[in-house]
Amino acid sequence: MGLLRIHLVACVLLFAFSACTATSYPNRPLPDGAANEEGRALASPPGRPAILMTFSGGGSRAAALDLFVLEELRRYGDGESGRRLIDDVAFVSSVSGGSVTAAYLGLYGPDAIDQLGPDFLARDNMATLELQAVDPVTWFRLAFGGYTRVDALRDLFDRQIFHDRTFAAMRSQPIVILNATDMASGEVFAFTAERFNDICSDLSGLPVSVGVASSAAFPVLLSPVDLQNHAVGCRGKLPADAWIRKDLNSRYTRYIDVEEYKRARYANALRHGEGAFRDVEYLHLLDGGLADNLGTHSLLDAIESPHGTFRLLEAINTGKLRRLVVITVNARSDPMSRLDQQATTPGIVSMVGAVISNPLDAATASIASQRRALLSELRTAAASAPPDALFGGVRVFDIEIDFDQFRPEQSDLQRKVKTIPTLWTVTPEQLAQLDEAAKLLLRQNPCFQQLLLDVGASAPFIDPSFAATGCPQPQPPPAPSAPPRGRVTAMIPGISSARE
Repeated sequence: MGLLRIHLVACVLLFAFSACTATSYPNRPLPDGAANEEGRALASPPGRPAILMTFSGGGSRAAALDLFVLEELRRYGDGESGRRLIDDVAFVSSVSGGSVTAAYLGLYGPDAIDQLGPDFLARDNMATLELQAVDPVTWFRLAFGGYTRVDALRDLFDRQIFHDRTFAAMRSQPIVILNATDMASGEVFAFTAERFNDICSDLSGLPVSVGVASSAAFPVLLSPVDLQNHAVGCRGKLPADAWIRKDLNSRYTRYIDVEEYKRARYANALRHGEGAFRDVEYLHLLDGGLADNLGTHSLLDAIESPHGTFRLLEAINTGKLRRLVVITVNARSDPMSRLDQQATTPGIVSMVGAVISNPLDAATASIASQRRALLSELRTAAASAPPDALFGGVRVFDIEIDFDQFRPEQSDLQRKVKTIPTLWTVTPEQLAQLDEAAKLLLRQNPCFQQLLLDVGASAPFIDPSFAATGCPQPQPPPAPSAPPRGRVTAMIPGISSARE
């Protein structure tokens, strides 16, 4: 029996025995007078970059590529303090397979990430899931025990890597944001303190496996993860919603900064605020890649929004942050399609694949363009800033890791990694290919080479001319002992005035 046929049989069994499952909700309301601790402003250590990363979806292929990129960051330091680039990773936003590695990093730290290989990536996880699917105990739990198809994936994560740890066990750095998709609205639902305050629910007591499974709940094959909104009758002490009211009632926000207006609109709906556009009692969460397969929405929130986790724009405008590094790891597969050579009408399997993957790719390309535009705007503003602007000379590094970036002589490796299936199993040979891909794509990136030059790291592959041309930067930032002085000038025109 072929691999695909086994997967289909397992899925049919899971469907058949979960049709009448009672719904259970893993999230609990906030205790009386309590609230989730919200984000903080970020200032990188003097002279060090602040590294923000996004991890795409793609099953174990994505989880492995992310791991190998992190291992590569761990190789390079400044040569003096011994601080490594991986120690400067302050923020990770992830979806689907990328959330496995992001959560592992958040729980265990940069020196323990190698264990993700033997604990998870080196195992035949698809075989484990398939055996569980044909287990009569699983059938019984699906039919009568409040068990769902996605719970099987949650159990796999807990047995092998998370061991029932909750979000309270997450380290303070990097801040890890796992992203899912709200099935009803299509909005990104991020597992953050801010979002769980909106639904009056305790994030710290929630198992990390719930967040990762929500982020990876691919539609049709897996059921959604269900959460209950406890906002009505909330007994917690929630942060004030003045910013929501201000943004929704402003004459200008919806025109000048529509993304900020949408943030306020969604938060208001979750809180059952006045004039809410939806009456949200329950949330049904699917794969985060459906809304944004790069995890970029939460990254943009962190940079732009004054209500996000880091308030990075404020740190840039006040001169506290001198180097901003964004590393986007995109593990999107690109297998050869023969549909355009097929004379007969495509069948239902092909159609389902097309209506899921094609819009997903288009949405991902759109949000990636927004990221590039924002970082380009920051770089331009820093290079042309007036003398008294505190953000003058800020250096911005936009580093993309994408399988389309291989050089012509690397086409064989490119073909191999692009055709690794989106499953929870990768072979030892495929792991070796992904490891090689991560090293090549990172080392060949001009902005990564320029970053290494900036922090005083040495590596034989650095070409200073290539780095300077491919990743132009303003003059080096002033020494930490003599920070720039002067007024604060808005970095992005209209982002502050839109909320007046």
